[in-house]
Amino acid sequence: MKKAIIIAFMLLLQIFIPVHGVEEKEIKVAIYFSNVKRFAEEVKEVIDYSWVKNGIKYTIKPDIITKRDVLNGKIFSYDVFLIPGSGRHYFDAFNKKWRSNIIKFVENGGGYVGICGGANLASMGFSNKSYELIPLLKIANVYVNDEQYEEWQYLWKSNWRHGGAPIKIKIVENDVPIFEGFYEENRSIRYWGGPGMYDAYGKDGKMGEIIPLALYAEEPMEVAPLHYWRWKDGGWYPYKNVTTDIKGEYAAIATQYGNGKIVLFGPHPERKTFFDGHVEEFPVREDMAPFTWFIYNWVSNNSSVISYNWWMLRRSVAWCAGIGKDDMPYASEIAVYIEKPRYGIYFNGRKIIYNQNNVVIGNFNLEGEVIEAERAFLYIDGEFINEIDEEINLNLNLPSGKHLIRIIAENKMEKAGNEMEIISLNM
Repeated sequence: MKKAIIIAFMLLLQIFIPVHGVEEKEIKVAIYFSNVKRFAEEVKEVIDYSWVKNGIKYTIKPDIITKRDVLNGKIFSYDVFLIPGSGRHYFDAFNKKWRSNIIKFVENGGGYVGICGGANLASMGFSNKSYELIPLLKIANVYVNDEQYEEWQYLWKSNWRHGGAPIKIKIVENDVPIFEGFYEENRSIRYWGGPGMYDAYGKDGKMGEIIPLALYAEEPMEVAPLHYWRWKDGGWYPYKNVTTDIKGEYAAIATQYGNGKIVLFGPHPERKTFFDGHVEEFPVREDMAPFTWFIYNWVSNNSSVISYNWWMLRRSVAWCAGIGKDDMPYASEIAVYIEKPRYGIYFNGRKIIYNQNNVVIGNFNLEGEVIEAERAFLYIDGEFINEIDEEINLNLNLPSGKHLIRIIAENKMEKAGNEMEIISLNM
């Protein structure tokens, strides 16, 4: 009886003991969307992330913005601006106010993260100015080596997501904590024709020192040999090799412009990679020879989890937002990835056509995976549905209208989220 009274007293006492939550800090990130929604959304799911370090909870809040948002000044309400890989951004750069607002944003202390095309835009362009066809931001003191008939062929000839060769980059020791813990390692990362970078020695005093984060440890043309093909005597033959020359150049750099921090990637850390395999070239339409062209796949059954390199972008965003060495995000693979329904119109679970939106008619399966988490929770339109396992496989039927599906995975010190809008056309 005495023991029971003590336990009851302790439970009652807990009601009156104030519970002090950890301090919270938010990092607002604007992800640029120009014409392909998928590129922005793929990066958004990477950095939908929070972590606790030294009694502080840091939360990255990603938001997708457009050209209009940059022009009307909405960009200035964020901490970091991120441009993913896409060729459309080059056309947007012809707008002087667009360039001016981004430059001013970084100069005044905003962070900038550029991937592939986003790295090209931030650079000084080509050392040979006769190649410079588009206006650039010129906030990073590097030239790019990214020729249309060389490196760009790994984009132009790619069979969409099935292309993209896995290239090793060598992580070099430096004073920026983004890659701390991985110095001198070679790391596999996907490559779609992004730039090799090297020092430009520009004279704009607002540009800071270039700090190499990683070098290309392999030459794309050696890892994934591609060719130019011709039709002759009733058959195809490779008449010329695609050449590249970026090995040893910067694959990732950090720098500053004015008061703002910048990180640039030539390859794509947001995509899963492979640890072996080979390139496979083939004509788009064999039955249309010789009026067709060749593309390539990367063929392998030995892939990483999709979040293998996601920590690179999470840490880059944190560093660009001013987070110090001791408070960097964890180099973990924690993630939620929703595989279906994605980018298409689905009828009773079957994808019938590609679409930038997620449209469902009838029942559908919600499929995906939870990676490196202790637990995960499913919400639909803000309402908790249930706890889910590592493999996501749920049959759903939603009433007509727009719905927001969100899954949050967590462990003791981290949370990762993924959400998608689904348009249901059920009657």
